[in-house]
Amino acid sequence: MSEERQGTGPLRNAELSKLFRCARCGLSYSPSKSTSSLRLTYCSFFCELGDLGFSMSGLEHMEVRRHREEPNEGLRPPIGVRD
Repeated sequence: MSEERQGTGPLRNAELSKLFRCARCGLSYSPSKSTSSLRLTYCSFFCELGDLGFSMSGLEHMEVRRHREEPNEGLRPPIGVRD
């Protein structure tokens, strides 16, 4: 087994990690250093936000709000306004 590995040397970090290209800006980046939630697609949080219009972490924490009914329903229009 040691004869098969002879001359190849130890693996280096650059050989273990593959560089990806950002879907928004096109720069090469390492997914392990990306600040984006979608590490395999965007190089940073800002590219994710700029491309999608929202961040995945923001989407995970988003709450659904119901629209309240208009508080002016049933009230008379102001004086001088005709229907």
